[in-house]
Amino acid sequence: MKKNVEYSYYRLGFKAAFIEPLQAEDTFCVNTPDGRYQMTKKEFERVFSNVVRSKSYDKGLYHYPTTPKKALQFLIKEQN
Repeated sequence: MKKNVEYSYYRLGFKAAFIEPLQAEDTFCVNTPDGRYQMTKKEFERVFSNVVRSKSYDKGLYHYPTTPKKALQFLIKEQN
């Protein structure tokens, strides 16, 4: 059974405590003031391999000062 976790942060930030327990096909969503970013753990590890290998993520949190272009593919367009 697939899991989906969701958390909020003031910018695009990856919290290891939420992401690491997931299986490859489980999804997580990061809610930010700029929008919602949703991806599977597998996609995260592929696209953000630099984050996974970083000391910051290893300590629990990696966040971007500005959202990188590669993250925009995971931005969910809200329907009004």
